[in-house]
Amino acid sequence: MIPDLPRDVVALVNGGPPSTSLMVSRALHYGDGVFRTLLRFEGRWLDFDRHYVKLVQDCRALDLDPPHVGQLQAELEALGGGRATPQIGKVILCRTGGGRGYTPQGRVSDRLLLRYPAPRFSASNYQEGIAVFRSPVTLAVQPLLAGVKHLNRLENVLASRHWPPQAQEALMCSASGQLICGSKSNLFWVEGQTLVTPRLNHCGVAGVMRSKLLDLARSLGIACNQVEAPFERLLAASEAFVCNSVIGLWPLRRVEHHRFAGVGAITRQLRLALEHPMLAEDGAEAGFALPHSASLH
Repeated sequence: MIPDLPRDVVALVNGGPPSTSLMVSRALHYGDGVFRTLLRFEGRWLDFDRHYVKLVQDCRALDLDPPHVGQLQAELEALGGGRATPQIGKVILCRTGGGRGYTPQGRVSDRLLLRYPAPRFSASNYQEGIAVFRSPVTLAVQPLLAGVKHLNRLENVLASRHWPPQAQEALMCSASGQLICGSKSNLFWVEGQTLVTPRLNHCGVAGVMRSKLLDLARSLGIACNQVEAPFERLLAASEAFVCNSVIGLWPLRRVEHHRFAGVGAITRQLRLALEHPMLAEDGAEAGFALPHSASLH
């Protein structure tokens, strides 16, 4: 028996109500699919065009047919939500077809769209920064899936357990010790006057906010570099932050026992230029902080 959805969650499957076909979905059995998480603010899905381009790229990596842009946009609008409060939208594409066996039978995908109330975060996350730690969970190297937001996120699930008190994010490395990302975010730091982020050609998710901030930094004349770097290199940085499409940008206040002097100049410049609705620069209506395990994806 399929349980009823919570009252504040709205869902569409292929433009209609959920059905029992999900029980034999390749997404459920094999993680065979991709997804995106969007923020809706004042009646608009933010960065929809960027999300759609990345969705198409991820579909290509798994040999899936993406939905038509107009169809996806119309179905997202059909989820509703109004303009009064921010909402989270999740788009899941699952390869169509049941039966046993790993071999896919086609490129067609089913679409599962969900709408949730947006979380609210403490203003201090934006203004003072957050505490992070190095997760003992490492990311497996698989270049064919590097950068792809596929449905198998078990490494992130494992990394979301047993956090130290007061930590708001876990930083994850590859098995060889190279910095990759946060458990639910991408990572940036500053060396001199250069903005640095891990190169994601072996593992990790290349998020939409990551690409948006790289483009924004270049437009502001900030030098950018994608590198392969050990965890210790972060501790020598002058400033650092994590980002994703829901939170926008959170500066790092502390990495385990290392403390940053404060929110750095480049972080402040990007935070101001980003104009993300969750930034809450003035601290007004800060709301509540989610527990560290709460899903932003």
